[in-house]
Amino acid sequence: MNYLLRLIIVFLLCGFYVGQAQVVTYEKGANKKSRELFEQADKAIAFGNSKEAAELLKQATASQSNFIDAWFILGVMQMDNLKDYTAAVASLEKVNTLDPNYKPELCFQLGRAYFYNQQYDKSKAALNLCKGKPLSLHDSRQVDMFLKSADYAVVAIQHPRKFQPKNLGAGVNTATDELMPTITADERYLYFTRLDRSGYMLEENIYVSSDSASSWSMAQMVEAPISLYSYNDGATCISPSGKYLFFTSCERPGGYGNCDIWFASKNETGFEKPRNMGGRINTPGKDIQPSISADARTLFFASNKRGGYGGLDIWYSVLQDDYTWSEAKNLGPLINTEYDEERPFIHPDDQTLYFSSDGHPGFGASDFFVSRKLPNGEWGRPENLGFPINGPGDEIGIVVSADGSTAYFASERNDGFGRMDIYSFETDESFKPNYVTYVKGKVFDAETNASIKANVQLFDLETGKIYTTLSTDAKGEFMVTLPSGKDFAVEVMKEGYLFHSLNFSLKDVKQGKPFYVNVPLQKLKAGQVIVLNNVFYESNQFTLKSNSKTELDLVADLLTKNPTLKVEVGGHTDNTGLDASNKTLSENRAKSVVDYLHSKGITDNRISFKGYASSKPVADNHTEQGKAQNRRTELKIIEI
Repeated sequence: MNYLLRLIIVFLLCGFYVGQAQVVTYEKGANKKSRELFEQADKAIAFGNSKEAAELLKQATASQSNFIDAWFILGVMQMDNLKDYTAAVASLEKVNTLDPNYKPELCFQLGRAYFYNQQYDKSKAALNLCKGKPLSLHDSRQVDMFLKSADYAVVAIQHPRKFQPKNLGAGVNTATDELMPTITADERYLYFTRLDRSGYMLEENIYVSSDSASSWSMAQMVEAPISLYSYNDGATCISPSGKYLFFTSCERPGGYGNCDIWFASKNETGFEKPRNMGGRINTPGKDIQPSISADARTLFFASNKRGGYGGLDIWYSVLQDDYTWSEAKNLGPLINTEYDEERPFIHPDDQTLYFSSDGHPGFGASDFFVSRKLPNGEWGRPENLGFPINGPGDEIGIVVSADGSTAYFASERNDGFGRMDIYSFETDESFKPNYVTYVKGKVFDAETNASIKANVQLFDLETGKIYTTLSTDAKGEFMVTLPSGKDFAVEVMKEGYLFHSLNFSLKDVKQGKPFYVNVPLQKLKAGQVIVLNNVFYESNQFTLKSNSKTELDLVADLLTKNPTLKVEVGGHTDNTGLDASNKTLSENRAKSVVDYLHSKGITDNRISFKGYASSKPVADNHTEQGKAQNRRTELKIIEI
């Protein structure tokens, strides 16, 4: 039941009203039938039966058309509980006709009803009448917020955004509530929260559905140890790779407060036992609705912990070098207000943050907003996603696909299966994130083709820093997102094997397709050869570029961990130019690698070099692509 309505009813039942002579109230003038209907409505409200209560109040007003208490409660209920804004306007206008001085907050409630009914001029007129009246501090602040929002809405509806929501269908949605969707980078798996009925209680549980050719599969509950009927588990976030699940759990043993954030890793059999995120994130307050960055190193979440600006604020914590999470920090007053900011979603581009707020100018309810990271690392001023994406109704929990083309959210709409359903829609250009793609790969033994569980590291080639680390699953498969604007090195490693390297340049890429790669790993034995794909030289020179160090450090580490291993570094060129010049260039480039490895403590007797010029091509030298493949540095095992 709406708590405000209960307070209003208690206020009225206590008789704090002196009306005009022609007006009927519960305490004065209401006949027996009207009083009985009003009391029945009160009980219906107490049990959360808003529709039943509204019908009883309508009967009470039919019994006595000047029963002002019933009209007022009916109007507020039609607005806040039933979302029937036209009816709410009519009921509250009736109150205003009966007695414009009925209650100080009548102007506020009528202004809200006009606002939600998109009658913005009338809303402003009613709200301006509230100035100087003895309203509560909360209502006074809300008056100011609604006046600002009315000015915004008048302009916004003149510039509608592209919005054609599509229900995800019976595989996902049911007659109960489905909300808070989250999706993997390849849009193959959708996780969401469903309200299940258990006896007389409603419990939140986590479900997952997979995308088939034409529709979403029948969703299945993510069972123990994740969803447990003893607790409310929901508000999930799946990492773009699908390997880590972050979620909210309330009353789960081992927590710090009523609702905490937990996470679980996924292995070949399912999710492992969840672990609490710890006291630097969770508090005795409410810590909910996690969202993890693509590199799995920054966690955003909503909390009402101390140090915030209002109700729920958006906070973040960073995974430190010692693999502990930092003390959570507030995103600050540009994002957070004295009201509620919640349901953050950090896009895989790590530059675009979506969230919900009822504290920034909008359409009155909790609207969707977007903020973009500035060059200084701060978050920019939030922008409302606009009309009709945002409106007077409730929309919950927006997420945007990795490629930026599709958004998913929950809403209660006429074409739904009942209550809140999950929908998708094509994103408008105005709030699309930066381009992001992903790499999906399969790692296997080069000789036997057997799947290998290996470690995968993604490096920023410019800085040499690890962007993210993950493991393949039991099938040897992995997926990692690649945001635009950077060059990346991917290194795949397994003990007892030579590593395998790849690189992807996305500095100037605005769109494209995902990458699918096969990664054959070769066992450590004499004669095996790998290409050092992330070793780079200055053009027509043998000077190593600084971004080569990441891969060469892996070579040094390989040799350090295998002290009997002896290798040869081979330099290769294409067939452009003179053979003698190419021979010298290839030999000097191989020597540059050896010199670097010497600086890392690898002794001269374990590593040799040779320049092969263009004598061993691996591709056609008649094309630029082929020539690029032939210009390479190789590592060959000489002796184990």
